[in-house]
Amino acid sequence: MKRISLILWLSLITTLTLPCGKVAAQQFPSVNGRQFPVNQMSPPGTAAQWAANSGRGNLEYFQPVRVTLPTRGLVTYYEGSPHRSYDVKAPAQASLVVGQMYRMRISAMPEFPGVEFYPSIELIDRLHPPTCQVEDFPIEFELTEEEFEWAANGRLVTKVIYLEQPERVPVTLLDEKQRITTIEPSQNAIAEADMLGRPVAIIRLGGRTPDPNQPDPRFFGPGGPIKVNQQQIQQEMQSASNSPLKNLENQTSTVKAQAGVVSLRKGTARRVAQR
Repeated sequence: MKRISLILWLSLITTLTLPCGKVAAQQFPSVNGRQFPVNQMSPPGTAAQWAANSGRGNLEYFQPVRVTLPTRGLVTYYEGSPHRSYDVKAPAQASLVVGQMYRMRISAMPEFPGVEFYPSIELIDRLHPPTCQVEDFPIEFELTEEEFEWAANGRLVTKVIYLEQPERVPVTLLDEKQRITTIEPSQNAIAEADMLGRPVAIIRLGGRTPDPNQPDPRFFGPGGPIKVNQQQIQQEMQSASNSPLKNLENQTSTVKAQAGVVSLRKGTARRVAQR
């Protein structure tokens, strides 16, 4: 009988109304006497670089990630260049390297016709599944319609994804598909995630897009390697050639994790989702 381990996920969200230029890192108070060198306001790639410098990065190990959208759409993973990319229908799974920052494009969502989003992902740690089941345990990135609305209106949405410690989860919450906790906006989301579990990834979703005429090569990330299921992509390309993208059927995936969201709002924190 195949055993499936239960993964308990929680994500901390910060949403700020900011210009689409560079964001300066801010000073945050210590957490239980501990100082953290990075926070959600650190420039993209900083936390990943710290992870690589601490020895967590391994170019020979590819950590699967899966991006889930409100309904359906297309996720493009960039390998450091607009000319090296992989298109995967949502829920879109690919394998990335810890210690790297990657750029994605999200398009063809029926909720936002004609609109493209370019979030970034930083991997700062990995999971440790059985060797033969690596692809069965991706890091989950669930993006909601409300978060896309925030990004479309000029807000920067930052999620810190962490693996929660089961012994710290109230028994009454174990049956919830998505748990929500509220913390103060002044708190360091990475530090809070570290106190509650093990941070593994950061995803930023905003209104920044590449220049259509002269795109900056740095926009697409430093060029970390990517692995995808080529058979899956070929099947999706065949399906797309037989029907318009807008009619793509939403895929069904097995739920192997409990997920939750913590909302941080500038000024006032509030609940953002409950399923």
